[in-house]
Amino acid sequence: MKRRANLIRMGALAAAAGLVLAACGGSSGGGGSSGGSNGTSSGSSSSNGTSSAGASDALLHPSDKSGGTLRALNDSDCDYWDPARTYYANCWDQQRWISRQLVTYSPQPGTPKLTGDLATAVPTSSDLKTWTYTLKDGITFADGTPITSKDIKYAVERVFATDVINGGPTYLIDYLDDPSAPYPGPYKDTDPNKLGLKSVETPDDKTITFHLNKPFADWNFVMALPGVTPVPKAKDTGANYTFKPVSSGPYQIEKYTPNKIITFVRNPHWDPKTDTVNKALPDRIEVTMGLDLDDVDNRLLANSADFYVGQTGVQISAQNKILGDPSLRKDRTTNDVTGFIRYLSVMTQVKPFDNVHCRNAVAYALDKTAQQLARGGPVGGGAVATTMLTPPLKYYKSFDLFPTAGSKGDVAKAKQELTACGQPNGFSTTLASRSNGKEVAQAEAVQASLAKIGVKVTINKSAPSQYFSSTIGIPANVHKNGIGLAMAAWGPDWPTPYAMLSSIVDGRKILPAGNSNYAELNDPAVNSGLDDGIATTDEAKAQQIWTATDKAVVKSAAYIPLVYDKALNLFSDRTTNIYFTSAYGMADFAQFGVVK
Repeated sequence: MKRRANLIRMGALAAAAGLVLAACGGSSGGGGSSGGSNGTSSGSSSSNGTSSAGASDALLHPSDKSGGTLRALNDSDCDYWDPARTYYANCWDQQRWISRQLVTYSPQPGTPKLTGDLATAVPTSSDLKTWTYTLKDGITFADGTPITSKDIKYAVERVFATDVINGGPTYLIDYLDDPSAPYPGPYKDTDPNKLGLKSVETPDDKTITFHLNKPFADWNFVMALPGVTPVPKAKDTGANYTFKPVSSGPYQIEKYTPNKIITFVRNPHWDPKTDTVNKALPDRIEVTMGLDLDDVDNRLLANSADFYVGQTGVQISAQNKILGDPSLRKDRTTNDVTGFIRYLSVMTQVKPFDNVHCRNAVAYALDKTAQQLARGGPVGGGAVATTMLTPPLKYYKSFDLFPTAGSKGDVAKAKQELTACGQPNGFSTTLASRSNGKEVAQAEAVQASLAKIGVKVTINKSAPSQYFSSTIGIPANVHKNGIGLAMAAWGPDWPTPYAMLSSIVDGRKILPAGNSNYAELNDPAVNSGLDDGIATTDEAKAQQIWTATDKAVVKSAAYIPLVYDKALNLFSDRTTNIYFTSAYGMADFAQFGVVK
């Protein structure tokens, strides 16, 4: 998954009500684009790694000037700095400073495309099962040690050691493991070189071949994920690697104090001749963490910092200032549909939501305009959502299986569904949410909507750092605490439908810990749709499959789409090369520079 870390921005509904009126009268500014709103997306999950995701192609302040210090702010730390374990979108973006993969995204606004990074090129595969990459000459770690194919294989193997290296995506395990003889990871590997994963071959230092257990058209995108970052076996410290990962990128970590600050300086052994992607313009990068979100916005407005790492948009107060200043909005902001979805997870294994009619009642009862208002209106929050695939994504197609007048909910239909599920007088349940900002406002809006049909909702607020890992990411905790509903958000691990849906709706991926299928949905139609969709490169067939799969998810009412996420982000007047990329659902940090 790509969890939308730092999703939450402060703001009360009362304040939001004022900003929506202002937003409706404001200019579009910032170069944002909803993309794909007509439901016709081009592009394929094909082996050349191209996609069509209707992203803005605006570029603010282009410059090749190098030098200076890039000053970033964040309200929290990354989940992990170990590239195999991190699973937050902004942390993947920050990884571009210190890590390189076999392939990566080209440095350009608009439609993301893959290009060779450590590998010489983006390969194709005739059977979608065998993928071979050739490494470039002259690539090294920060200590000058050459990077070889074995370092990449070892990195892949680490992901299999889920008792030690956990938290990140599991695609490598899903497609490289042998279910009849599961690979335990390098720490329990009996191979003397700790390179016993048979599905990955390294015949020489420049060649690596992956033999997948089933066809997978999106494999090149997996090779762009941080988990494929080379790791030197001699420097691997297991679970502690997160505190001092070895750099293969243009920068290396100079100092790291968890939850307070991390600084990056140039990697003296990075050779720009081997890297056509990273501009590496600043001499130094400083990320100050643990800040109040109002403070973040005020520093950005005052130009005492350059950008907010979370990239989830400014708060209500700052948003109103920006909307009232056309030049500020035009010159220093982006306002893009991010590709993330804000949704309500309805737990299928918690009574009475094991009955689909009880889930349907929630779907009909919700006032989605209240959800939009809680997020910050059309500018700061986004459009009302009716699908789990999002407008910037290829194969997105608009439909609404639970239509209500003005998207404000239908009490009569909701009560009919309550009667059908044997709860005509309503019931009580618990709604989980994170404990700060807009998500609390969203939870309160859900509570108000369901109160109209006799469903009493108690809101259980958790610290953001514990929410995914403990509160809703462990099914046993969900069951024990009677959590029937949960606020959530999701974005694609790469810009294709499979990467958007698989981790959150595949019933075969329900995990005892680190679970992302919060609703524990296990629908054969959904599972087979995922398999069929990823195995085809035929455009027309893919469109049919992904639309049907999306409809099956929404029909289950286990996931209720609320808002197509949109973020109004602010940057300093000295930040250069600002553009939105669908690859991360935010600006491309690797291209930033400073001009003062």
